[in-house]
Amino acid sequence: MDLEAVLTDPEGFALVTASDAQRAVCRMIAGEPLAELAANDNVVAMVGGAQAVAALPSAPPRLVCLGAAVRCAKSTIVAAAAVCAAYNGDCSGLANGEVPRINIVSVDLDKAKETFSKLVGAIVNSPHLSSLLVGRPGKDSVTIRNHSGWPVEIKMVAGARAGETLISRWCLGAIFDEAPRMLGQSDGVVNLDDALSAIRARMRPRAQIFLVGSLWAPRGPVFDLVQARFGKPGADVVVIIASGPQLRPDLYTPEYCAQIQADDDRTYNSDVLSKFADPEDAMLSSVDVAACARANDNIIPYVHGQHYAAVMDPATRGNSWTLLVLTMAPGDLWQVVLARQWTGSRQEPLRASDVLTEMAADLLPYELFEVYTDQWGFDLLQNIAELANTGLVFTMLTRDDAVDGKRLETLFGARRLSLPANRQLRADLIALKKRPRQQGGSQIVFPKTADGRHCDYAAALLLGMQALPEAAVANDVSTMTEDERLAIEALVNTGRSPYNNALESMLA
Repeated sequence: MDLEAVLTDPEGFALVTASDAQRAVCRMIAGEPLAELAANDNVVAMVGGAQAVAALPSAPPRLVCLGAAVRCAKSTIVAAAAVCAAYNGDCSGLANGEVPRINIVSVDLDKAKETFSKLVGAIVNSPHLSSLLVGRPGKDSVTIRNHSGWPVEIKMVAGARAGETLISRWCLGAIFDEAPRMLGQSDGVVNLDDALSAIRARMRPRAQIFLVGSLWAPRGPVFDLVQARFGKPGADVVVIIASGPQLRPDLYTPEYCAQIQADDDRTYNSDVLSKFADPEDAMLSSVDVAACARANDNIIPYVHGQHYAAVMDPATRGNSWTLLVLTMAPGDLWQVVLARQWTGSRQEPLRASDVLTEMAADLLPYELFEVYTDQWGFDLLQNIAELANTGLVFTMLTRDDAVDGKRLETLFGARRLSLPANRQLRADLIALKKRPRQQGGSQIVFPKTADGRHCDYAAALLLGMQALPEAAVANDVSTMTEDERLAIEALVNTGRSPYNNALESMLA
């Protein structure tokens, strides 16, 4: 079966008015040449540019992410893809009684029904497709005869049951509908990360995974995937982001788009333009956070003459213990040169002495022995640091949401903050919320995720707003004491430090 033909044929899914962009989506899913559609500006934009078009795989990609505006037939396209997968799939080598499955998973049954209903409706109303039916369609499943004669079940599953269902059968494909609204491993017991992990080892040869839906909040696995792979297609992943005017110009006329924008700008951005939209109470713009991220997560080494500050947000159970090293680079650019976290649990809490010992080694290359922290366990941590002979000294800071929050917003807005490409750091910052107080002003809210984290990197960075001056300060003279210099020399002499080159430069 050819996907584009099944979608557009009057005796198939009957989308006879399919746009060039919708046809191009079918060809990308099937790994077929775009041919004349490669010159279409909408098609080029949907995959991230001409270079991305040239890099599209010549075989069906293992995972397709389709983020598109509402009412653009994306559910119809993946429903047709499910029928093609059931018919074309590889059933060789299966034991008698093994019935492979294509799962349609969504956040709840109501949303899964949309794709499933379109699939069943197209099958029962098509003389050709209905001839492939094995038995009658059920309320949540339908069985189709594969080209080999083997039965293949297509079943819809609610998110809460996805885990147990995904691990029970061989898979000829999987559709995660409304995938942008599915959370990651750190956000819920039922999550897209675990579902994908459960299903990958059970996929039959050439089987595909589809992540489909309208783009939503800038967080979660789909957001991370789009950030990493849009414009960079390969045999493993193809990411397609399509607006309403690109996929359905007949519906999304300039007048229709203008009306939606006038009614609700956030809906216009997500449901029409197919962009991730920040929640109304978001403290920071996801666009600003992304713009401030560097190309990689590498540590920026020590630069002689720059002022450095270390700030931490300690925790031992559930919450992560985070450490950031900040500096003011030339041009009054704040840099997070190092970001590290340690995460314990209620069953296996962190040992503070171990964390502080590792932290001391991380900070040595920056000539840092002082760490800014809040009041959590301040006296106890100082005692532990002394007993462990780490050389660390703590300075207590009290976070001021009004002042520190405003400074952080200003730095991001002016793009004066350089961050490592750290997924968790970015997620923590984007998750921050700002809510008005009854007595006036605003309060910063740190949403808690299911794994116990509390935007822990963001908490450290907010505290760090007090740790550096507004502008770069010359600091050409080393502030190391003789004892600190001896400690660094001892570390260099062991030959075990990953920072030896930097340490030797400091001593010079």
